[in-house]
Amino acid sequence: MRVFTKALASGLMIVLGVTVYLACANKIVGAFLFSIALFFICSMGMNLFTGKIGYIIQNRNDPNCLIIWLGNFVGCGFGALLIRAAKPQLAQAARELMDAKLQNSWLSIAISAVFCGFLMYLAVENFATNPAPVGKIVGIFLCIPIFILSGFEHSIADIGYAFLAVDGAADGCRLLLFVAVVSIFNGVGSIALHNLNKYNKG
Repeated sequence: MRVFTKALASGLMIVLGVTVYLACANKIVGAFLFSIALFFICSMGMNLFTGKIGYIIQNRNDPNCLIIWLGNFVGCGFGALLIRAAKPQLAQAARELMDAKLQNSWLSIAISAVFCGFLMYLAVENFATNPAPVGKIVGIFLCIPIFILSGFEHSIADIGYAFLAVDGAADGCRLLLFVAVVSIFNGVGSIALHNLNKYNKG
């Protein structure tokens, strides 16, 4: 239950990032401010799927990444529905963003998710291992804007956009499939880079 509640809280943090990004007219500023979500997730020891999945083999899936994904899904989805009720104008912005994402091929989506996995692993690993407090923060505030401005796909952020944008059951199924594919390939990227980094260190 503690793993789930920490994941739920993490999902709510991602909703804050999603909201500020959609609300900002300047997307560079929005991408930078989105970083606040991961900063507090790392600082407060919350559970984010894309931050934990890279270590699934090393840690023998402890904490359980499926439980974390479900907690992220519930927290992010519920938070996005609340934001949709409070700020319905953001739903249109989310709809336009998701429509653009869904126009990409599945190969493009998979590759974008892998590269986002790389960047999420780098941000989390740097926060955990960098001895300099400033270096920990800089890593987050570089990696997050880079993945957003590059158009890479982050599964938990996409859950937030999807819940803001969803229009009917059929649309919901399509968006859920999109999120599932992104989740898998976020994991592929993060796990691959973690193990490459581990191998290089001997």
